Amino acid sequence: MKSHHYSIVFSTLIFVGLALTVEAADRVRAGQWVGTTIVAGKTYPTSSCLSRSDADAINGDAKAVKAYLETIIPPEICKITDVKADGNQIVYTASCRGAASKTVTTSYHGDHSEGTDTTGSKIDARLVGACK
Repeated sequence: MKSHHYSIVFSTLIFVGLALTVEAADRVRAGQWVGTTIVAGKTYPTSSCLSRSDADAINGDAKAVKAYLETIIPPEICKITDVKADGNQIVYTASCRGAASKTVTTSYHGDHSEGTDTTGSKIDARLVGACK
């Protein structure tokens, strides 16, 4: 049960940090994002506000992305390793308490994004405007 709970929390945190968009050379823009996360066959609605400083971190290199992920996903919950930031895609491995390690891949496409992990979870998101 705790492992499933951590999967939901982890997936939601991933959405907050990565389910974003690409504009020009940037992967993401600041603003309000809404979407869905599917974990173990259950769908959960998501909504988050991405600040300018968060967007700047995600638009950075792998080191900047890892540092940002470690601020939204506490190391005591998940250890983040093997971060790669290449063009419109970010890939990393997360080892979370009580669960097997998983590789997370998120791709960005203008005003929407999608992500998957090796456990079958899926995340879709879209920019809806300024933060509320």
